[in-house]
Amino acid sequence: MEKTDISFMETLENELAGLHIRRPAPGRSVSVADFGAKPDGNSCNYKAFARALVCCRKEKLETLLVPRGVYRFKECGGNSHLDLDGMENFLLDGQGSEFIFETCKPYLSVCGAHRIMIRDLVLDWNWEKAPLASAGIVTEVAADGSYIECTFPACKTIPDKMHFTIVGPFDPHRYTPGCKNGMEFRPYKNEYVKDSGDEETDARMHELIRELSGVFKPVQERVDANTMRFYTADPDFTKQHFHRGDCYNFRHYEYSILTIPIRDTTDCTLENITIYSSPGSGFVGNGDIHGLHFKGCKVTVRPGTARSISTATDCLHICNSRGNFIIEDCEFGFAGDDCINIHDNSCMGIEITGSHSLIAQRAVKESVLFEPGFPVELRNPDLSPTGYVSRLTGADYDPHSRTCLLTFEDPLPQSLSPGTVLWNRRFSTQNYIIRGCRFTNNRARGILLQGSNGLVENNVFENIQGAAIQIETGCESRWSEGHGVSGLLIRNNIIRHCDLNAWQMAVLYMGVYLPGGRTEEPVFRNVVIEKNTFIDCPRQAMFFSSCRNVIVRDNVIINALQLPLEEACYGSSTMEKPVYGETYRGGIQFEKASCILEENNTVLSMLQH
Repeated sequence: MEKTDISFMETLENELAGLHIRRPAPGRSVSVADFGAKPDGNSCNYKAFARALVCCRKEKLETLLVPRGVYRFKECGGNSHLDLDGMENFLLDGQGSEFIFETCKPYLSVCGAHRIMIRDLVLDWNWEKAPLASAGIVTEVAADGSYIECTFPACKTIPDKMHFTIVGPFDPHRYTPGCKNGMEFRPYKNEYVKDSGDEETDARMHELIRELSGVFKPVQERVDANTMRFYTADPDFTKQHFHRGDCYNFRHYEYSILTIPIRDTTDCTLENITIYSSPGSGFVGNGDIHGLHFKGCKVTVRPGTARSISTATDCLHICNSRGNFIIEDCEFGFAGDDCINIHDNSCMGIEITGSHSLIAQRAVKESVLFEPGFPVELRNPDLSPTGYVSRLTGADYDPHSRTCLLTFEDPLPQSLSPGTVLWNRRFSTQNYIIRGCRFTNNRARGILLQGSNGLVENNVFENIQGAAIQIETGCESRWSEGHGVSGLLIRNNIIRHCDLNAWQMAVLYMGVYLPGGRTEEPVFRNVVIEKNTFIDCPRQAMFFSSCRNVIVRDNVIINALQLPLEEACYGSSTMEKPVYGETYRGGIQFEKASCILEENNTVLSMLQH
């Protein structure tokens, strides 16, 4: 057996020790009060802030000060409420102010900016005008299974017609996302599937989605001030899976906005920014971004409220970048999706059109960002290398069919598979540190690590509906994320009471999602998991696959394997058996792995069986 090699660790730590994000230099300042901004709780401040930012650009001022107060933004005349696009050497100093929004446009945009800092702000959504989610209790299940009734205790009155996109399990005792045996579903059709038009490939890609949908008929009836009757599509399913006392979170928004989009920006610092709620994702990076520092930021529910969600989707999402991130001393939770997801995008499926050209399927411009002059790598459907990397000379998108005609400098290889995967080598999300953070009470995963050269240390993960840490790469009908991971150190973390709904087989999960199943290709390399504590794992503590040179040592595992490993595993939706038909065993498992080391791990149970 080949020996593991830890020499990469010293190089990794040395490189990350030099990570530095430049801050703006101090200079002249101006106050938004000089432009008519009023923290009176009634005025709309969009125009006042716009005037202030125009002045900062024109006069090249370095700082915009916001006198402490509560500022409302009732309208938005541009693409975002606060436009920091193109700013350079600039500080927006909130001084502890709160901004309240009620229009579905980004709260604050940072595009094409350089050496910029935003600090000491609280951002929130006007729930009185439009709640983002409502927690409901099943109070009645029809004897014939034709309907269920849900009461919403936090709502005095609900509308006659309740719009929602997805419904997830909610713990009525703790008033937090996720609970044992909880079921998640889309009540109607899943609108986020991205078909290519080819029935065979679409069918294979759909197998990976595994989201329960079509549970309700599009018929509702309000039977009381805060009680709604939902008519169901399958009476037998209704009687089997819905019970009086079940608690669910009905989400009214999902991907409506990017709260703080950061694009094509270098050296951006966000310090002490709190997002109490948003109808979309929180901090979102994409494109040619390099150097992000999140310090003391929070995404959580506002204290003193009965809210059941913070951001409608991810707290922090990086989808294409040039890397160099520091995320420290932050707190993320109560989101409608993951706390953190970092990756580069890809797409799967091609049609050859010429010696130098092909049509890429499921290639949405804002996702893959293919552009002439940048290299693209072709991978086999199992993610093994084809050996082909070439610069693009053309990229012609068709938004209607979600395809892109790509032309390459070099001739394409012979006999490429229709399931070929395309990686945009323009981007490389790597060199990142996540430390001293808390990830708690969240609907999906704690962090999805899909980038290389990363350090994750001294964090706390607690009460996470899905896996605490998920390391993956793959392609399916809705999204294709990740270019593999090389170089990752996860140490000194506490992981307690996670994977509540048994989304994955393990609390720390490594694997691919591909139409062909798991791959022998080691897309995850050079990974060390050490000195972490895992407490209260429904099934396995750790699962690793499609990997090489992985060291797991000096960890403590307490109270794992509480559920039978052979039972259905995907608790988030369809409750089906493992999609890959695998056999699971033990608290730590390796599949399709080589050059691995597992040593000095302590496993114990405090539970009586």
